[in-house]
Amino acid sequence: MNKTLFQQFLKAAQVNERVSWDYEAAKPYAEILHMIYTDVAKFKNYTLDGRFQDILVKLLKNSKYESEGYTSLLKDLEEELNKLVVRNIMLLPINFIDKSKFNGDVKLNNYMNIFLPTKEDLIDYDDFTLRMRQEKRQKDKKGKMSDNLCKFFESQLENKLDKEHILLAKDRNFFNYPILSIQIDNVDYKMEKESGRIAQAVYSILRIIDFREDKEPHSWGILRRDWVNPANTYVVYYNKENYKQTHKFNDGYYGYSFMCNFSYFLDISTFSLIENLNLFTNVLDLYIQTCFLDLRKYDSKQLKIINKWNNAISMFNTAYEFASIEKYDACNLILCAHLESLFLENEGRNKQERLLVEISEYLKDIYDDSKREKRLSSLRNLYHFRNKIMHEGNGYEVQYMSSRRITHYQGVYRGMRPFSYNGAVYPDDDVLDIGRALKCVVDILICNKTLEKIKDNIDFKKGDNT
Repeated sequence: MNKTLFQQFLKAAQVNERVSWDYEAAKPYAEILHMIYTDVAKFKNYTLDGRFQDILVKLLKNSKYESEGYTSLLKDLEEELNKLVVRNIMLLPINFIDKSKFNGDVKLNNYMNIFLPTKEDLIDYDDFTLRMRQEKRQKDKKGKMSDNLCKFFESQLENKLDKEHILLAKDRNFFNYPILSIQIDNVDYKMEKESGRIAQAVYSILRIIDFREDKEPHSWGILRRDWVNPANTYVVYYNKENYKQTHKFNDGYYGYSFMCNFSYFLDISTFSLIENLNLFTNVLDLYIQTCFLDLRKYDSKQLKIINKWNNAISMFNTAYEFASIEKYDACNLILCAHLESLFLENEGRNKQERLLVEISEYLKDIYDDSKREKRLSSLRNLYHFRNKIMHEGNGYEVQYMSSRRITHYQGVYRGMRPFSYNGAVYPDDDVLDIGRALKCVVDILICNKTLEKIKDNIDFKKGDNT
C-alpha cells in the first residue's frame, strides 16, 4: 500500500470526516478507501452500509493509527463490525412438496428445520377473509399463534411472526406448502446479501438429489397433483443489533421479503426428499458454510476450489430450468461452461480433449468402466453440438424442435422435471444426451469425493496443502 497516502488520509479524516464517505472529498484518497472496502468484504461478519461508514468515521478520529498503521485499523473495524452480529431467520417455502408424506415437522440440524403448513394456512384466502382473521387475532388478548413455526420464530427472534401481514402485504400463497427455516448469526446486511444465493441453492440441491432418481412410477408430477398456488417469495427477519430484552418483543419488524430469482415450480418427488433428507441437509449445510467464510484464512487455490463448487450448484439450477422448457441450446452451453469451470484452468489449448481427460479420471471413483464410458460418450456428443451451436448456428432447436403437439407437456412450467413430459414422441437420442450429461454433473457435484474435497478446503488453514 501507499504508506504516504495512508498517512495523508488519516490526517485529512481527523480534520474533515467527509473524506471517508463523500465522493468529492474522498477523491484524493480513493485508492485507500478502495483497499479498506475490499479488505472489509473479506471478513466473515461485515456490512458496507451506513453503519460501516459511521464506524469508520468514529475510528478515524483516533490518531493512534498514524503510528500503529493500517493493520490496527482493520483489526478495530472487525471488532466493531462483530458487534453488529444478530440472529437471522430465513423462511423459504418448498413448493409442491406433499406434506401428507411427512410424519410431522422435521429438525434437519441445529439451525435448519422444515415446518409443515397448518389447516388454517391452507384456506384459500381472499383479502376480506384475511382482514377478518387479522381483526379476530387483534382481539385475542394473548395475541399468540399456536403453530410450531410461530413458536419457533418467537423463541429465536423475541418477536411475533405475523402471518396475516405476510399474506396480505407480501405473498398470499406463502404458507401453502412446507417452510424451510434457516437461522444464521451474522450481520443482517451480509445475510440479506447471501440469502438469494442460499434460496436458489436450496431449490438446486433438491433438484440435484431428485434428478439422480428415476421418475416416480405412473407419475405426472405437478401436472396431476392436487395443488394450491405456489409462493414466489422468501423472507429474512432478524433481531436489532445490541437488542436487550427489556420487554417481551421488539417494536416493529426487522426484515424484508425477496422475490425468487429462479423458478419456484419445484417438480420433485416428496418420497425422494424424505429418503434423502440427510444428504440434502449435509450438502446445503456445506453450501451455506461457503457463503460465510472469513476469506483471509484461505489462499487463492483453496478459494478457487470452494468458489467453483459453490458456483456450480447455481449453474446446475440454470441448466435444469432451461432443459425443463426445452431450451436445449442454452442448456448445452451452460453445461459445457459448467464442466469447464469445475475441471479446467484458464490456460492452454485443446480444451475439449483436456476436459474429457480430467472428467474421465475423476469419474473412476464414481462409476464402473462401462457406465463411465457411456457418460463420456454423452459428454463428447454434448461438445459436438456445442461446436455446431457456436460455429454453425445449427443446434438442437433447429434440428429437433420445429413444432409441439398439444399432448406434449414438457415446458408448460419452467422448473418442471426435464425429459419427463414428452408424451408419445420421445426426444431424439442427441437430446437425451443432455439429460445424461445433467446426471453426470449431478453425480460429480454431490459424490463423496467432491463433498469431502470441499469440506477439507473449508477446514484447512491458509497455506495447508489441498
